[in-house]
Amino acid sequence: MKYAVFSDIHGNKYAFEAMLNDLRHVEIEGFLFCGDFTGYYYHAREIIEAVEKLTNFYAVRGNHDELLLRASVDGVSQHEAVQKFSSSYKTIDTYVVDYIHTLPKTRILNIGAFNILMLHGSPVSPLTGRIYPDSIIDMQPLEYDFLFIGNTHYQMIKIYEKNCKIVNPGSLGQPRDGKGFSYFIVDFVTGDIDRKIVDFDLTNLLADIAEKDSELPYLSSVLERYRR
Repeated sequence: MKYAVFSDIHGNKYAFEAMLNDLRHVEIEGFLFCGDFTGYYYHAREIIEAVEKLTNFYAVRGNHDELLLRASVDGVSQHEAVQKFSSSYKTIDTYVVDYIHTLPKTRILNIGAFNILMLHGSPVSPLTGRIYPDSIIDMQPLEYDFLFIGNTHYQMIKIYEKNCKIVNPGSLGQPRDGKGFSYFIVDFVTGDIDRKIVDFDLTNLLADIAEKDSELPYLSSVLERYRR
């Protein structure tokens, strides 16, 4: 019983399509997405349209998803998001907004014999918390077998309090840990986790950035980290 687990796609449809292509020959029964369809890059709508056709797709809301909701009703928030992150916030797509509204901040699942908590940040701060691989974790013991998180864009598999496996699949859309555009495959029979990296041509994404946000060099320079 294998599920693909990914996070922080941030409108990067090219990485998302590469993951789906990789999975064509794998017996995947479902998908877990740890938040942030939106922010930085430009094709959140296409990704959401695709995931709505997938079987057993479960998602939670991310901090950039939450920012999009604020931007949709607050011009000041929208302007700040465009200036700080990207022009992806400039045009508010009601289809995307409506979908994000349906997403919970936390989600509890039972898959096979495993109890699962999904969220974007941390149990203390579900939207904005950050647990890095070297973080000292200060929170109550978790009554779950798996805690799936995102937000940091750093891959992590860490045992907490001997009973809970904290898993961050890294970022499929904008990796920052030098380990590539990543997702995990989790076997919910054995509990095993297989780390996966997708390879795709950056040309189209870099062209999108040059056309829409040439004044924000971070959007392209961060993509080079995966080469380290």
